[in-house]
Amino acid sequence: MKKYLTAYSIALQETLQRRWTLLMDRVGGFAVVLSLYSFWNVLLGDKATFLGYTRPEMLTYVLIINVLRSFVFTGRGWLLVGEISSGRVSSYLVRPLRYEGYALALDLAQKTVHVGSAFLEIGLLVLIVRGGVFVPRDPAAWALFALAAAMASLIFFFLEFAVSTLAFWTSESGGPLFCFELFLQFAAGAFFPLDVLPEGLRRLLSATPFPYMVYFPARVLLQKIPPQEAVRMLAGESAWLAAAAAVAAAAWNRGLLSYAAEGG
Repeated sequence: MKKYLTAYSIALQETLQRRWTLLMDRVGGFAVVLSLYSFWNVLLGDKATFLGYTRPEMLTYVLIINVLRSFVFTGRGWLLVGEISSGRVSSYLVRPLRYEGYALALDLAQKTVHVGSAFLEIGLLVLIVRGGVFVPRDPAAWALFALAAAMASLIFFFLEFAVSTLAFWTSESGGPLFCFELFLQFAAGAFFPLDVLPEGLRRLLSATPFPYMVYFPARVLLQKIPPQEAVRMLAGESAWLAAAAAVAAAAWNRGLLSYAAEGG
């Protein structure tokens, strides 16, 4: 465990040292959130509610999106693709550590910085936009939200890890990874609540782990889901987490059998 904590600490320092990269990432993310707020503000107009969301609830959903995008969708899949393609991953295979644990430590370091920045952006957004925010008063909503978000982050990590292992078989793995990440944000509700989608498409997505990444945690915090139902859905999310971890492990082990380290 100590070696992974050391990797986390070093990665955290490296992320903070890349100030301009971090700044540009956060400016881009804040622009997306501000655009989403403006879009939903226009749709709401003078209506009291839209799709079952009041103005404070919709603004809060946008703020939650900012946090979850930073916490769930911040990943290092592209680093894994580069290390496999270049052959640098060989140096980790001879060390006394599991690469998955090492990658997770780096991932958590990056998430720590981006989530901290996201909360600062939330404060700024609340100051510059009109309309109040919805603050749940039930402590259970906060606890269930934290648990749902933590599992969502791990599901994304394992799914991204599995897709990134395509680099063991093809040098064009960057394309599938890009498409996967873009589709995932759409299917997770990172741009809009999934309530806007047709019933058939929503039912289809509900049979996947994707809504658990943003839509489900956001609705938990907005208290749109009763606590008993949220606990039941958390059990389903934990099952998807176990499945994603198994897929990532199988893809990694299978990829190592094909790995020839052409990159050196």
